[in-house]
Amino acid sequence: IKVTLMMGENSVQPVKPNSPSLEEVLKRTNVAINLEAVPGNFEEKKSALIATNNIPDILQVELKDLQEFAKTGIFLPISDYMEYLPNFQKLIEDRPEINKLKVDGKLYGFPVLEKYRIAVAPQPMIRTDLLEKHNLQVPTTFDELYEVLKALKKEYPDSVPYTTRNGTLSLIGQLAYPMGSGGFPGFSQSPMYYEPDEDKYLYGPIHPDFKKVIAFLNKLYEEELLDPDYAVNTKDMAFEKLSSGRALFYYDNNTFAARQFNPALQQKDPNARIEIIPPLRNDEGQIRSYRYQRDWLTKMYAISSKVKDPVAIVKLYDWLYSEEGTMVSNFGVEGVHYDLVDGVPVVKQSLADQFKNQGDINSAIRSEIGLGLLSYAVHVDETWDALITDKYMLEMGEHIDRYTEMGHIQFMPYDPPFTQDETDQLKKLETKVNTLFQQEIDKFIMGARPMSEFDDFVQKLIDSGAPEIENIYNAAYERVRE
Repeated sequence: IKVTLMMGENSVQPVKPNSPSLEEVLKRTNVAINLEAVPGNFEEKKSALIATNNIPDILQVELKDLQEFAKTGIFLPISDYMEYLPNFQKLIEDRPEINKLKVDGKLYGFPVLEKYRIAVAPQPMIRTDLLEKHNLQVPTTFDELYEVLKALKKEYPDSVPYTTRNGTLSLIGQLAYPMGSGGFPGFSQSPMYYEPDEDKYLYGPIHPDFKKVIAFLNKLYEEELLDPDYAVNTKDMAFEKLSSGRALFYYDNNTFAARQFNPALQQKDPNARIEIIPPLRNDEGQIRSYRYQRDWLTKMYAISSKVKDPVAIVKLYDWLYSEEGTMVSNFGVEGVHYDLVDGVPVVKQSLADQFKNQGDINSAIRSEIGLGLLSYAVHVDETWDALITDKYMLEMGEHIDRYTEMGHIQFMPYDPPFTQDETDQLKKLETKVNTLFQQEIDKFIMGARPMSEFDDFVQKLIDSGAPEIENIYNAAYERVRE
């Protein structure tokens, strides 16, 4: 069986159509995949093919493509073929977010799932060497964090105890959910978030707990504990402060400390280090925080409804989700491309030597063999990255996984899928309400407006349509809730 699969190409990992891994897929499944990778203008080409109902057998898509065009009958409803998908069904049993990919109750694409990747999360990161030097305890609550920042400011008057990158929304987004409220998760521009205690989506700023977040930031700002440039900070500005030792705490990606800040700090002081600390308890007694979304659910592979043998292609994808298919699509052929050492796939030394002068050896190997996320894999295993990653990165990843298992760190949820009418309504409402929010919120943090006026500000957000935004989100959520 021959099928054509079209996908976008990432310049980090060029795609080779006749890669060794695809030859192994043919050997094991009797399916020859003709991989067409489109560099640069993939979105444009994909849209043209969908619009003319001329798509290849398999096409890399996003949810918006399925929402807009599934009703035309162009894509195969794979949920009608679940009897041929035992491996896939097993993987999605504990993934309720998959329901958000459904269109009118049906699934039209195979999503890219993760088997293993090093955990990354926005978490509290602090100069633990300075805590030890001044006999300060690692903070366990937000009140304790305030006291620690205050003590560090006293010891280092010229310091910026707490800095952040990418402005106000990023600052609020990292703190709001852990402090018991929510809004701006990740790099979202929206104050909407999913509140697990109520099992619904909320427009964070109009609910009482959000006021505590702004009051906390206002206190930090007025006492010069928060970076005075927080609202205009770029990534480079924040990184310079943390790398030079001027800034002592941030609440953001743990990876930055290992890759940028600590190496720079330790050039001046070998003992200097910024380390991850456990998630903080809020004043309601909750310990909760985010890690980035599980899987790559916005990246899917849809099958054309015109294929001659849909069952064969469905079975191919079920095999790719299996243990055997996962190994082939992520590591290649055992004994040729990798060896199993204590159950761990380790790249063959000959391959490592072949690409040892490449800046990114793993991407070079994956490009040559045809492996992983940036190739055709749908069950991604990034074990090879762990084998060459900094030891501290692995320790932090284990820390995040441990607190995830404890329930103190949760995966950021995906938004529910919206109809075109809902999308149009949201655009109008969010433009109005979010603009009002962004125009005023820094005034409260910086003290230009007193917190006594915050309730009046909330009422204006309500009057401008914030509850209507909530209604649209929750109506969409109801359609996909189990």
